[in-house]
Amino acid sequence: MGASQFVGWHNFERILFESDAFWPALGHNLFLMVVPTLIVLPLSLFFAVIISRGVRGSGFYRVCLFFPNILGGIAVTLLWLNAYEPQGGLVNGCLEHLGFALQAVGLTSAGHFLIGFRHFAWLSPDHLYGSLIPMSVWSGCGFNMVLYLAGMESIDESYYEAARIDGASSWQQFRFITLPLIWEVIIITLVFALIGGLKSFESIWLLTSQQPTTQTHVIGTLLVSELFQNYRVGDATAIGVLLFALVFLGTLALQRVLTQREENP
Repeated sequence: MGASQFVGWHNFERILFESDAFWPALGHNLFLMVVPTLIVLPLSLFFAVIISRGVRGSGFYRVCLFFPNILGGIAVTLLWLNAYEPQGGLVNGCLEHLGFALQAVGLTSAGHFLIGFRHFAWLSPDHLYGSLIPMSVWSGCGFNMVLYLAGMESIDESYYEAARIDGASSWQQFRFITLPLIWEVIIITLVFALIGGLKSFESIWLLTSQQPTTQTHVIGTLLVSELFQNYRVGDATAIGVLLFALVFLGTLALQRVLTQREENP
């Protein structure tokens, strides 16, 4: 490939200040870090609390919620890729039939609105990242729920007995006993969410038919495109270093939050 030539910070300067794709890609990663997490973690905690209190059929619910994690990221993406098909996909089909049902009971406006999704392109560039939210919720709740359940089951029952004797409500027990004692687990799930959002690749790569554009790139797909499609090895390497730095600094910041909470409970 020719003799090597030291270029200093030139690759990083080109990526950070000249590239039209890096900052939008980073914005998409931040979206995947924040928006699904704000839904997945509270919902996972809710399911964990309900199951830990011995709701009927808790074993069945555990299996159902954890099942998507058995499939793996690629299988989940392919499953949702078919579900989001504009022609005959499961999502559009369910919305259309629900619309007809609403019209049959007199809710004409709502029914007409849902029928309008008959050929909706969920995976178009304008709607792709919104469509990833249901995927993230479906595939992420079970894993986080299991972590929260493990933390809750390690709490001594005597704490709850003492709280009940003192007249603490269920909400007060959760707020002052459960939540502080599983705080470390919550920080771990936040770290996983941060890393998962930054390293997103296969879902975007597959949902865009392996041809992501500036409007749909994340940092991982941008790195692969630069390396294997544009053959810009220096730029791809710089993106990889920046990705590592972002993951490292983000994890360090969350660990710092945990340390401060332990020092100042």
